[in-house]
Amino acid sequence: MDRLEFLRTKIEKKELPTYVYGYPSKRAYRAFPQPLRITDVVEQANRSKQINIYIHIPFCRYRCTYCTLFLTTRNRAATQEAYVGRLVEHIARYGEYLGDREVVSIYFGGGTPTLLTQHQFGALFAVLDVAFPKRNRRCEITVEAAPDCFDNSLLDCLKTLGVNRMSMGIQSMVPGELAHSGRPYSIEIANAAIEALIERFSHVNLDLIYGLRGQTRNSWIFSLGRALDYEPQTISLYPVVVRPMTNVATSKRLNPELFFSEAEKYEVYDQNVALMASKGYRQESFIRFTRITGDHAYRQEVSDFEGTPLLGLGAGARSYLGQYHYSTDYAVDWKVASRIINAFSDRPFDPKAIASHGIKLMPDDLARRYVLLGLTLSVLSRKNYAAIFGRTLTDDFGEELKALESLQLINLADGDVCQLTQEGFKYSSILARMFYSNTMVTLEEQCQVA
Repeated sequence: MDRLEFLRTKIEKKELPTYVYGYPSKRAYRAFPQPLRITDVVEQANRSKQINIYIHIPFCRYRCTYCTLFLTTRNRAATQEAYVGRLVEHIARYGEYLGDREVVSIYFGGGTPTLLTQHQFGALFAVLDVAFPKRNRRCEITVEAAPDCFDNSLLDCLKTLGVNRMSMGIQSMVPGELAHSGRPYSIEIANAAIEALIERFSHVNLDLIYGLRGQTRNSWIFSLGRALDYEPQTISLYPVVVRPMTNVATSKRLNPELFFSEAEKYEVYDQNVALMASKGYRQESFIRFTRITGDHAYRQEVSDFEGTPLLGLGAGARSYLGQYHYSTDYAVDWKVASRIINAFSDRPFDPKAIASHGIKLMPDDLARRYVLLGLTLSVLSRKNYAAIFGRTLTDDFGEELKALESLQLINLADGDVCQLTQEGFKYSSILARMFYSNTMVTLEEQCQVA
């Protein structure tokens, strides 16, 4: 199938792939023949004077019905303390090799990072300050949260430690939809949590999900309207994704009439785009809308997409250091996930074996990654591509660009940056997959996650 036919077919069918936030996905990772050494990745990272840091906190109070994240809900105080202790060691040891880089961003993702105590956050920030002392003057420091998993004293502590961006999953402001999502708290708790974040932090992102079980067009607009009442700096709107091994997959199989079709999700998407524009929000990606001017609303993503190395710390965290993408093994089943998390906590840092799972990207896939990720945020520069890869974007991806232009999905009018049109944003998850190599498609299709 040629590129134009690929796009036309999938758009006409109203296919809605999962939002692309990485390439390749973890489903393409396999066990390395030999464990990866720190010297292997330092050589790759030496090509950049900057670095992003991602810290994975794999603990949650509950698993939402649509969730396939790598986490455990069986975390006890001792488990959490042991995990944080090992994280402190890893940060310090990685700092010995990479600590001279300027830190562009630090991101605490999960799981639910706000389940950590003030003391545990203090220990992590203390070692980060020593191990990675060089910070970009606009260094973005983000912590993810859930509405029922923090108190105001923890927020005050995070602000004192330097956190300047909070991201919280709200998902819905309708009690029944929250209950079907597996979230046990009340709308009053959600409202109080939003207010607490807005009061303390200059940048707050709220996540909402459309297409949940039992949701209607009216109930979705109600939830989005309630979130907009708080005027957060950024809002991320995700269509629900029905993945295998989730409760929502079983629910949709038994009661498909309770869920939006893919075509209906696209119709809701169009309504979202119009409403967000009317409220003064600028669209930055398929899912993200922001009121921030002169900068992007999620610097770690943009910096990563433009090629800055990302150091992932913790069980389940992914590192992107040049050709090497690596992490621990991945699991959804809580028994397997807990085993991997405990193994991370039990094993001291070993510079001769920092990872057993991942992939080494060949030059072709490094180029594909740069293009498909850059396109999804409209930050793909033809000049930068030529400087990095020593070839022109047209020479390498001329057929793809021609197909995108013919369907009016991109605009090349400025002569350098490939800007997505409104239709381009809408179908960005489809057009990103047009750039997948056959190798990555095969690896992902063969993946089986416990």
